Parts: sequence; structure tokens; C-alpha cells
Amino acid sequence: MLDLQGRVAIVTGAGAGMGRSHALTLAARGARVVVNDVSRDHAEHTVADITDAGGTAVVDLHDVATDAPAVAQTALDTYGQLDIVVCNAGIIRVGLFDEQPSDEFWKVFDVSFRGTAELARAAWPHLVESGTGRLVLVSSSGILANPGASAYGAAKGAIWALGNTLAMEGDRVGVQVTTIMPTAWTPMTEGAYSDPTILSTLRDGMGPEHVAAFITYLAHQDTDVHGDFFQVSGGRAGRLVLAGLPRVEAAESTPEGWAARADQLRADSDTLTQYRVTGEQFADEMIAANPAVEESFRRMNPADLGA
Repeated sequence: MLDLQGRVAIVTGAGAGMGRSHALTLAARGARVVVNDVSRDHAEHTVADITDAGGTAVVDLHDVATDAPAVAQTALDTYGQLDIVVCNAGIIRVGLFDEQPSDEFWKVFDVSFRGTAELARAAWPHLVESGTGRLVLVSSSGILANPGASAYGAAKGAIWALGNTLAMEGDRVGVQVTTIMPTAWTPMTEGAYSDPTILSTLRDGMGPEHVAAFITYLAHQDTDVHGDFFQVSGGRAGRLVLAGLPRVEAAESTPEGWAARADQLRADSDTLTQYRVTGEQFADEMIAANPAVEESFRRMNPADLGA
């Protein structure tokens, strides 16, 4: 059994939905949990359920969009350490980009991204001090095209990009960082679909406890799987990567030259090249421009490359 006794975790947005499930599962495995949520009733309900089951938890009501460092401080003041951070908090407000008020757009973005980045920043030295620090960032399929949710998608895409770099920086100091793209039935998804088959599939086979189980696995001190981007739902996890289609070269680098290549630019292909770090994409780009540099790049660490 994977035991989290002696470890301290923060879960943001833990009053309801997936965050609540993450907090309950971490606590059930022995972690002491800071239950962060802006709703006092929701946070206290989660803490009560944890303590009634014999676990240990404390309420934190700070808004991660404006006061994320205070969430980390709650963990330190209450338990004296910090080992696990799950940046789960997020909100969504639906509106087409040209119609959504600017302040609403940035509120959505700030809760998800600023809250994630600033909590990670505040927690980082303590996760390093832990020696087995774990940071789990929660992105979303919203990073793909989803009309009416541009703020949410932009924030979740930024979280994915942040996680890529933090994973590499964390490897240097013993902090394991992983980003997930979860799907689960929650109050947020309840109203998203009307088809009864989709709803029953979500409710019956894709509960938030499945995502919580994967996060709890990532949070364990002996787990070495980390640094990737995982889609997680219903007891299944798949690693996601950015991949490039074959490059198209214009016969002449002019607007007319590209107009002649319009069909190739739109064409799909089964040939894909995976890119995990900036250096891999940069090396591929340079080799396409001049194959003679390939050997030079082979002698270099992709993590040290960039443009």
C-alpha cells in the first residue's frame, strides 16, 4: 500500500469536484492536507469528512488568484513542512472572445494560471527542502479549440507550458513535477452535456476518484514517474506530447511561393516527430535548414539548447 504518513499536502480548489476528491484520497493515505477553497462551507465540509474518517486537515480560504503565497504559509504554520502541492483550482466563464468582458476573461485566467504559478513559486523552496517534493499541475482539454472558453483554454495552455519547464528545473533540485489533463464527472461537467449516454458514462465510469488515485500515486515519495503530460480518466492514463508534421518547404520564400504550397500546408500525415523540450524542436529545425549540423546536435544535450 502506498502510504503518505508524515507528508503534508496542499490541494487548491478542494472544497468540491475533483479537488475535494484529491484531498480526501491524499488524507486517506495518511497525508496531512491543507484544504484550500474560497467557499468556507465547501472547505469545512471537506475537512470534516477527512477528520471524521480519522485523517488530518485544515481549512484555508485564501484566493489563489490574489494571495497564493498565504496558502503555502498555512501549511508551514500548521504542520511545519510542505511535501506535495496539487494546483487544482480553476473557474470557467463561458463567452465568445469578442463578447466576454475583459475583467471576466482575466479573472478566469488568473485563478487558473496566476494561482498555479504563484503557489508553485511560494512552495518551491519547501518542496526542495522536503527532498521528495511533488508538484502536480492541472491543465485541461480546454487547451484545444473550445469556442466560448478562450480564457480557460489560454490559462490551461499556460499551465501546460509552465509544467514543461518546471519539470526540467525540478529535476535539478529533486522536485518531481507532472501536469495532468483530467476528465471526470463533477458539478462543472454536469451541465456541459445533455446526452444521457455521455452523462451516464461520466457519472458511472469516470468519477473524480479515478483522477485522485493517479495524483496520489504521483505524490508518493517512491514514485519516479513524472515530468510528462498525462490525460487521466476512469482508471486510464495516456501520455500526451507535442508533435510536428513533416515540414513544407516553399520553392521560393515569397508570398507566391507559399500560395503554391497551400495544399501541402493543410495536408495531414502519419509521420509525426515528438518534441518534449525546446532544444529538440530547435535541433530539428536547424537540421532541416542544413543537414550538416546534425552531428553537432547529436553531441549536445537537448536540455541545453534553445532559440
